[in-house]
Amino acid sequence: ARARHADSLYEAAGEELAKRAPVDVLAKADSQILAEIVDRHVEKRQRRIQELAVVTSNGKLLIYDTATGSSLRTVEAHNSSIACVAYSFDSSMIATASDDHTARLWNADTYACLHILQHDRLVWAVAFSKLNRSVVASCGAENTCKIWNISNGECSKTLEHSGATVFMVAWSPSNHTQLAIGAGGNRVRIWNTDTSECRELVGHERWITSIA
Repeated sequence: ARARHADSLYEAAGEELAKRAPVDVLAKADSQILAEIVDRHVEKRQRRIQELAVVTSNGKLLIYDTATGSSLRTVEAHNSSIACVAYSFDSSMIATASDDHTARLWNADTYACLHILQHDRLVWAVAFSKLNRSVVASCGAENTCKIWNISNGECSKTLEHSGATVFMVAWSPSNHTQLAIGAGGNRVRIWNTDTSECRELVGHERWITSIA
């Protein structure tokens, strides 16, 4: 009955309801009816602009509403500490990287685990590409950066960094084949993911703490 009531209010308000709630139509609707309308008729991705993903040392993925500060979802995501979290650029997926030797891809609507991306040792970072929406990169203590196919969860390429833990990874915002990694404390490398060629940026006397 509540759902039918929500539908009738939605029809009365017309298409504008998805953008703003007309006062004359919704004035008498209680909070449960309004929540039902939002859940049924406002696109989840339209609402996600105010969501924040937080990860914890006990393996939890927490989703918050930044407008209200309220907790929206708690996901038991990993069996160990989570080091990194990232949203895909279309907001449809969340990626997490963990000490449990996996990176994982999550449906950002249902929070179902889509793929488990297996590493041999702990995973430090994950990064989505803005220009190539079909891949995600992850890196870690096994001295590699791996590129994964988002659709099937298979590893399409492994970039080796002999003797150097890879702590961070970032895709170029202007070149879909260019990937940067930070490894071994003071090493930065730029990879061409098509040709597997790389060059190293030298001259760093102290530890690299972040790249973008």
